[in-house]
Amino acid sequence: MTTRRDVLHAGVALTTGLAAHRASAAPSGAPDPHARPAVPIAPYRAACLQTFVRPTWSASGTPLPEALATNVDTVCNAIVRTGGETGARLLVFSEFCLQLPVSRLTTAQWAAGAIAIDGPEIARIGEAARRSGTWVVVNPIEALADFPGRYFLTGLLISPAGKVELAYRKLYDLTDKTRPSDVLPTWIDRFGTDSLFPVADTPLGRIALTVGADPVWPEMVRSLVFNGAEVIATCLGSPNVAPSSPGRRAPDAPDVGDPAIAVMARRVRAYENIAYTLTANLGPSGPAPAPGIMQPSEIVDFHGNVLAASTGGGVETITATLDIEALRTARCTPGPANTLLQLQTSLHAPGYAKARFDAHAGADTGPFPDHAAHQRAEIRDLLARGILRAPAKGIG
Repeated sequence: MTTRRDVLHAGVALTTGLAAHRASAAPSGAPDPHARPAVPIAPYRAACLQTFVRPTWSASGTPLPEALATNVDTVCNAIVRTGGETGARLLVFSEFCLQLPVSRLTTAQWAAGAIAIDGPEIARIGEAARRSGTWVVVNPIEALADFPGRYFLTGLLISPAGKVELAYRKLYDLTDKTRPSDVLPTWIDRFGTDSLFPVADTPLGRIALTVGADPVWPEMVRSLVFNGAEVIATCLGSPNVAPSSPGRRAPDAPDVGDPAIAVMARRVRAYENIAYTLTANLGPSGPAPAPGIMQPSEIVDFHGNVLAASTGGGVETITATLDIEALRTARCTPGPANTLLQLQTSLHAPGYAKARFDAHAGADTGPFPDHAAHQRAEIRDLLARGILRAPAKGIG
């Protein structure tokens, strides 16, 4: 049985092998045609948008289609307005920008409020992208006919032609959603391995997407970079997480206003991968006032510098200029500053193969994944192989 581990290892091996092949095929001192883009990309503006979102389920969990239609209107109007007012060519919206619950939902209730990529909602957003001439990133809660009764948290990249150019389904963070890794054999048979870490080669550079907490795991972003990603856009939905987290500090630690760990992680992902990261967080929702403190929407350059950041949880748009040619120059310049070029995948691959932290994922058994059962089995396996050591009090 193919596991997600096998897919990831195969991807690393393919990337390493391709690089070695290109190095051996090019004569010494000769330019490598694979490293020379045919047309330079001029610097361009990008924007991250926090929009007002109406809850699309009632308190009892009933879908509210009129609220969904209103949220689609809001996103479409923001696309046309922002494209015209700022000149931004890439617009990133938040997680839950189209569908948002107000109470805990069952899996069936989530699925009942999900939409299809080829449905009217995404078609309307595609038309707004066409009207404004922009590339648009949105996050629908998606229903897939191949997996009835389930729902996926999906990132979409829509082109100025109004077409969906890339669809990424969230891989990390354990919730009631289905991840491709939860149904991996069936998923690969249906969509292929390229669907796990997709990257779109566009006139704005190579763009990839993540959703929510995905960037907290460095392997997630690096796998996109192994596939060529230069710009990584994240649809985030964290309205109540303060940039400063005093409750998690040691009692004697000074309060220096550090950003939340997740915010720091996204900036590190940009630095360590020499990639732009764009994060659009959730705006205000329903009758509740906008939260005053939250994880900011941010645009971070390929050195890890914050180019633009939101000031709170209200309706807000931030913009910054992305210079893809400068990024490519940095990636293709030898020296100690090139963190990506110094990566030694051949040294780390055996460690990943030995650890097998996902040994029990992707079994594709039963109607829905039992994450707790998988993790308990994984802990037992890691203990038996000496990767983990149990605490003296034992494990539950």
